[in-house]
Order: sequence, then C-alpha cells, then structure tokens
Amino acid sequence: MKYMMIGKRNQVPLEPKMAVGLIQAANESLKALLADGTIEASYFYADASAGFSIVNADSHEEAMAGLLNHPLFVFMDWKAIPLVDLSHGYDKLIELFQKMSG
Repeated sequence: MKYMMIGKRNQVPLEPKMAVGLIQAANESLKALLADGTIEASYFYADASAGFSIVNADSHEEAMAGLLNHPLFVFMDWKAIPLVDLSHGYDKLIELFQKMSG
C-alpha cells in the first residue's frame, strides 16, 4: 500500500535549540527510510510551509506507526492519503463510465 503523508507545521511551540536536534533526527530517519525503501520520495514545498513523502506500508496500522515514530510528529499536523496506481484508477473510471453509458 502506498500513502502520501503530508506534514504541515502546527502551533506547538518548538524552541530553536530543540528544533536543530529534532530536524537532524528527522533527516537521519528520512535517509534510512529512503535507503530501505519505506519512503520512495520526499519533498518540501518551495515555501517550506509543508512537505510530503510517498510511503510504502503493508497496512494502515504500519503507516500510522511510521508517523508516530517521526521525530517531529507532535510539531506537525499530518494527513495520510491512501494512493492508487494511476493506470488502475483510469481502468476503474473507464469501467464506471461504460456502465453509466448503458
């Protein structure tokens, strides 16, 4: 299963000295998860207001556990979006419209 995990900074206070260590830990975690294939890709928005990763997980529970292990978890608002292969989605839409057209 694939998910788009979107993280956006929330209003929980984060002191600059604490931020450095947590961001370093998040970056090290990201590198490890990219290396083992758990994360396929990860990006910041150009304005640095948020970021997202494409994450592989065997279940919703595994995806949740991954989020809870993120060093910046409590300082971010998260959205987890399950993804479907685009070609599969197109095939299903074609089937739907074929049924609708009689």
